[in-house]
Amino acid sequence: MQRLSTSLLLALFAWNAPMPSAATQSVCLLQDAPKQCGEFCLTALSPMLDHIARHEAEWASSVLQANATGARLARIEALQTAMNIRQKALQEVFPKDIGARLDRLESQQAALLRILSQFDRKIVPPKFELIGTRFFYIEDETRRNWTSAGSSCRQMGTQLATIRSAEELAALRAKLNKERHYWLDITDLEKEGDFMVSASGKRPNFLKWRVGQPNNFSGNQHCVDLLDGLMYDNKCEGLSYYICQSDDDSLD
Repeated sequence: MQRLSTSLLLALFAWNAPMPSAATQSVCLLQDAPKQCGEFCLTALSPMLDHIARHEAEWASSVLQANATGARLARIEALQTAMNIRQKALQEVFPKDIGARLDRLESQQAALLRILSQFDRKIVPPKFELIGTRFFYIEDETRRNWTSAGSSCRQMGTQLATIRSAEELAALRAKLNKERHYWLDITDLEKEGDFMVSASGKRPNFLKWRVGQPNNFSGNQHCVDLLDGLMYDNKCEGLSYYICQSDDDSLD
């Protein structure tokens, strides 16, 4: 600040000093500007010095604000860089076929929910066991005719069984006595040769006849039973063991 004041004094003095005339050819040399100018020079410079003093704080504040803004920008850039690195890492972790995997998972979840919804329709009765994806009861003690077997299942809040797939048949076959007949809920009592599920009035989802079956031997075989994994048509009045299922085909 002292240097700036001295320079301004010299400049002002030089500006206001009279130009040397040809007559006099005299020169005024400044050796000590503040002392030589005295009150006049200081009074003339006072407005300029006040202006500098007033704005010095503003200039310093502007510098501080610029520094703070630069620091904020640096932090934002660092955060953006970190986010980019994290996003790239996540892309490398997740497999490219994640969409297909999610689709398969949703499909499996839907299938599981369908199975659970069947279980939730009613409380599974005692003695029923999970065979494949459904609950069955295998009666291996008392033989009944087809009508009585159906009534026995209904008394438990269930129905005579039907088989829905080759996989389910294989699972049941592993539980059954291979030398015994077991009634199923399939009949052509309404129309010869047109086998239906009695509980739903619909055609069965799956049939696996023994070779030569159904043959309606003697013209009075209208009810279906199972022997060693194969289906036969037999007399509805005959006595056989039977299989009940916990879910209701009429609700499908």
